[in-house]
Amino acid sequence: MYHQKNKHNQIMTNRCGIYTLFFAISAIIVSCRKDTPPTLPQQQGSITTGKRLLICDEGGFVYNNASISIYDPSSNATIINAYAAANSNQNLGDVLQSATKFNNKYYLVVNNSGKIVVCDKNLTRLATISGFLSPRYMQVVSNNKAYVSNFKLPTNANQTNYLQVLNMATNAITKSIRLDGWTEQMIESYGKVYITNQNKKYVYVIDAINDQLDSIYVGATSNCIVKDVNEKLWVSYNADSTVNLSSGLIRINPLNNSIEANISLNTTHNSISRLSINGNGTTLYYLMNDVCKMDINSTTATNIIQQGTHTFYGLCIDPDDETIYVSDAGNYNSNGKLFRYQSNANYVGTYTVGLIPGFMMIDE
Repeated sequence: MYHQKNKHNQIMTNRCGIYTLFFAISAIIVSCRKDTPPTLPQQQGSITTGKRLLICDEGGFVYNNASISIYDPSSNATIINAYAAANSNQNLGDVLQSATKFNNKYYLVVNNSGKIVVCDKNLTRLATISGFLSPRYMQVVSNNKAYVSNFKLPTNANQTNYLQVLNMATNAITKSIRLDGWTEQMIESYGKVYITNQNKKYVYVIDAINDQLDSIYVGATSNCIVKDVNEKLWVSYNADSTVNLSSGLIRINPLNNSIEANISLNTTHNSISRLSINGNGTTLYYLMNDVCKMDINSTTATNIIQQGTHTFYGLCIDPDDETIYVSDAGNYNSNGKLFRYQSNANYVGTYTVGLIPGFMMIDE
């Protein structure tokens, strides 16, 4: 059964898409640009205890300047570099990929630093868990167990990768389960965790109790996954122009792991990123240049917010009132922007945030 409040115990959907292209572009930027990313000021101000939007500012790749911005929807105030402000100006690390909240703690997944930083409600660091390969997302399955996916681009067909198991009580990695390819977003349903993969044409399924692996052939690489009101799983799969494969969405029934629907988006040159769902579990949102919206009973989406000259990079939907938050990475070398829209896509405001704002989550 779908529970709205599960949003705090699961990884909120966000950073997915055509990452190979992104990293290729990043490499060009790093090698060619003359300017380094800006040093973010340590912002002063209180961090509200009410509803707030937590924004993972990835920072420049290899620049060790990831940060967190916080937006308060009640006052329209923002705090940039909130982690440094709460930790004596310490650096968070290199590329803040995602965040998970569990038992009133934040687990900040710092991809290129190979670590997860554990913080309290005020973002004060409690622990640092090292030893991950290249962590992407974290899926909590019990009070003392979570899975962590890893990014690893293959240099050869036989290169190995692992899904790592984290003991939440001891903050230690207890097991590495071989799962080749680039494992990405995950979600739990009926005691099983479903894992997308950017390099393999399967959605992998792992038993959360005994770690036994299974798979579902989906015919394309995949990146994002969400769960709807009917406990059905929606997976976005990537386009591949070399074989004339369009990007699209599939719906999986977790009771029997069957594919119930396959919706082609009729483009071989663009793929979905930041697949999200509203609090009722009835409406899908995603980025495909523009912000798109689709009812779970429909087969067509509507472009509701145009990207225009911006660089839409992150997306978050408030589960309570369906407020739409979109981040803009700009030129990837200066502070980004946060755009707020009403549920009907009417514009509300623009706010300055940190460098390369990606994953976002509502916290209250």
